[in-house]
Amino acid sequence: MKKTLFAALLLALFAANASAKAVTNPLFMPAQGQILSDTLASFNNTTDGASNKIYFAREALSFGLTDRLQIGGYIGYAKSDNLDRKDFTNPGVFAILRLWNIGLDVDLGGRIEFDAFDDFNEGGMADGTDKYGFFARAGADLGIFYLGAIGGLDYWDGLGARTMSLGKDEKVYNGDIKAFAIFDVMDIVGLGGEAGYRAYDMGGENYYKGYYLTARLDVNPIPSRIGVTAFATYENIDHMDENYTAGLNLKLAI
Repeated sequence: MKKTLFAALLLALFAANASAKAVTNPLFMPAQGQILSDTLASFNNTTDGASNKIYFAREALSFGLTDRLQIGGYIGYAKSDNLDRKDFTNPGVFAILRLWNIGLDVDLGGRIEFDAFDDFNEGGMADGTDKYGFFARAGADLGIFYLGAIGGLDYWDGLGARTMSLGKDEKVYNGDIKAFAIFDVMDIVGLGGEAGYRAYDMGGENYYKGYYLTARLDVNPIPSRIGVTAFATYENIDHMDENYTAGLNLKLAI
């Protein structure tokens, strides 16, 4: 009898984990009443190893108002070895609405980031710019694979939108689109990658564009509750040095 109950419990836990999206999945949303902690730590460097060496940390907290509506906010902290400065980065708020979840997850989201801390001209690490962003994302579970895409448009308004040295107000539109694939085993271990394209100052005088590639490893001890992603990104943008970023992203759903 005890063995039968134990087997039934294991089966129930397995079924719950198999049906729930892993917390590290880019389209994971907290359930109604659930809090999601999203902690990011990364290191960025350029190819010359001297012009850009930045350590960055960010915490985002969000809440499931319903199973289809997520709201939250974030703030970051950055330190530059080469520029010998450190400061908070600008805080922001966001909301994500799930429009569809039968066979295909479809979301719409938006964010506002506030110019709250000193910009580079004042010795800080922020860019002196208010930002308004909108994005759409979609994904499908194909068994051991999860495939998805995310596209967004940002409007930057304020000092530093085009450059951190001109010292004048600017208005800039930036775009980003990427596709990703994750191969996972019972949502516990996942190996994936993404390819994306970015465009800055679209239609403006400083228009530049390029691509980026990311490799990721997901480990989810409790798939619907806790997971960590290790990632590495290579970015190649016009008129900029090649950038390399590596980091860890810890997610905890409470």
